[in-house]
Amino acid sequence: MKNETVTMKTLYTFTGLLLMPLLLLAQPPAKKKEPALRMIGRADSTKNAIYLRWASGTPLSWKINNKYGFILERYTVIRNKQMLPVPEKVLLSASPLKPRPLEEWETLAKKDNNAAVIAQALYGTDFDVSINEKGAAKILAQSQEQEQRFSFSLYAADNSFEGALMAGWAFVDRNVKPDEKYLYRLKTAAPAKLLIPDSISVFISPSEYEPLPAVQEVIARFGNKGVVLAWDVQMLAHYFASYYVEKSEDGGASFKKVNGLPVSNFDNGAAKQTRMFFMDSLKENGKEYQYRVVGLNPFGQPGPPSAIVKGMGREMLMTVPNIRNAYVDKKGVLQVNWVFDEKANKAISGFQLKRADNIKGPYENFSDTLSVASRTAAIKKELAASNYFTITALAKEGESSTSFPFLVQPEDSIAPAIPSGLKALIDTNGVVTISWNKNSEKDLMGYKVFRAQKIGEELVPLVDSVWYGTSFRDTLSLKMLNKKSYYAITALDTRFNQSAKSALVEVKKPEVIPPSPAVISKFKVEGSSITIQWISSSDADVVSHTLYRKLAGDSLSPIAVRTFQGRDTTSYTDRELSGGSTYIYYVVAKSEGGLTTPSEELTVATVQQASSADAQFTRMYAYTQPEKRRIEISWDHTMQEVAELRVYRAERGKQLVLWKVLPADGKGIYDTNVQTNTAYQYGVMAVFKTGAFSSMKTVTTNY
Repeated sequence: MKNETVTMKTLYTFTGLLLMPLLLLAQPPAKKKEPALRMIGRADSTKNAIYLRWASGTPLSWKINNKYGFILERYTVIRNKQMLPVPEKVLLSASPLKPRPLEEWETLAKKDNNAAVIAQALYGTDFDVSINEKGAAKILAQSQEQEQRFSFSLYAADNSFEGALMAGWAFVDRNVKPDEKYLYRLKTAAPAKLLIPDSISVFISPSEYEPLPAVQEVIARFGNKGVVLAWDVQMLAHYFASYYVEKSEDGGASFKKVNGLPVSNFDNGAAKQTRMFFMDSLKENGKEYQYRVVGLNPFGQPGPPSAIVKGMGREMLMTVPNIRNAYVDKKGVLQVNWVFDEKANKAISGFQLKRADNIKGPYENFSDTLSVASRTAAIKKELAASNYFTITALAKEGESSTSFPFLVQPEDSIAPAIPSGLKALIDTNGVVTISWNKNSEKDLMGYKVFRAQKIGEELVPLVDSVWYGTSFRDTLSLKMLNKKSYYAITALDTRFNQSAKSALVEVKKPEVIPPSPAVISKFKVEGSSITIQWISSSDADVVSHTLYRKLAGDSLSPIAVRTFQGRDTTSYTDRELSGGSTYIYYVVAKSEGGLTTPSEELTVATVQQASSADAQFTRMYAYTQPEKRRIEISWDHTMQEVAELRVYRAERGKQLVLWKVLPADGKGIYDTNVQTNTAYQYGVMAVFKTGAFSSMKTVTTNY
């Protein structure tokens, strides 16, 4: 048999030379479970035929099915859009469909290389597709011979429908009607002991013809006597198995297939390929060539040609310029010098200096076109802190060539402006949000954020390096005793020049710690009056102290006697109290945040007032004596056992305060510390030897 297939093997060997790099790619991926059978169907454009193609899923099932063949059945399921009660069954293969005998292949194999590959895979005594038949490559080829027969025969069948028909892997049903829809069922004829029974179906109607689409997104890149074509294959993967590349050298009047062989995508499933690439050589530069791509489906049917792409080859500029030095001189002028082979001057139209902020670009033109003979340039323009320059040799034809980037950093000792608009907000959890206005310097790198716990304290940086935003969050401990914190910002440029600190912004912490309490230090009982003295709270944020009073044993709420703003007032005399009563006093300190702390309570009793009706003054007078600049106050009483007399004085509208203490026999007193047009009030009270006191007698006069 080997001698009988010399012609076929010759044809196959020619095809194998082209397909050899696809050997391993054609294998199914490891550990991927393939279906035992696969089948597709397509309606003919005339609506009078249905094409079917199928394949075995593994090399072993391929070998067994080639021996025993396939059984193909057709069931008519729908007619005139109505489902039949019982599908009409037709056996399309009187005998199992399997490969035609070897002698029937020769005519087709001579004109169809893919048919020759199929025949060699089915009947050849060996299947060696390697170019070098020695060494490890030959051992590998022999060890994988069965897989090679399987893979290459399926690939060849995708490119030769006639070959697939000869191999029993395809069928054309021409006894069909457009108003009917059929279920085609394919099953293996192999014995169950050799192959697990399996079948596969296709449900299709002759009226479901779908035109093949044109290949999309074909692009061409022309170079020196060569071109690279690329087109989308992912979008049309379910339409086409292979592609023909066609070329025209006569302006599009005629197109010929390049190499006469289709191009296929051998995707092993590891990573989906989205584009197909094809390289072709050109006879000469400067001549226009046109290309188009035609898709070929598994039934051997070509789709419409793609849009034409065209171009011509160009000589490539092989010499690349190189910047030797670039710097900014003392006058602020950029000085650049470069080298370039003078032999390549004739291939360029000049040079272009380009600049970017970083090494990856994008690069923009920094100069006008420089002359072909120039190798230096002096340009005075504003530069950033870091500048990357390239010099491009502008090719007359084809692609220009560009040097590697060269870094230029002008000297810079000027710090950025002080940040402005600093604001700080704090929430109830102590989280501070700081924000400020962005600086406008082009070489600005970022900011530093500082904090101090009190005025005059050294500011501490809150970030180790640089903060790139214009807002910052900080969290303050609310348990610490400081009531405020202070923040400042500085700006840094890319040379690490740092601005002065911004104005401090103050943050008042939400209060969770109440103020320290006031301390009642002294008290004094004078008849029906009690004078309380205290030491104010030591906290600076205390806004008021309130004196509270209540009767001992009384269930009613305490009375706020008086509230004193700030911390300056430290005493108060509570008057006109009930004699012989016990009172409880305490002082409440209140902070800016509304937190309060009461002092310890003070319990004190007033002196019992005399109960006799005679324990009172009979009369009291006040005489103004302007000529002597005084007021004479006098009184009368008939009280006995008096120990002393207490005289009280006040300007009108103010509270009476103890002024003088007189002997028991005193009858009056002069007030010489008086002012004109002023009203004065006086009071007198007797204190008995028992400690009781009389009621107070008062009088008012205008001086």
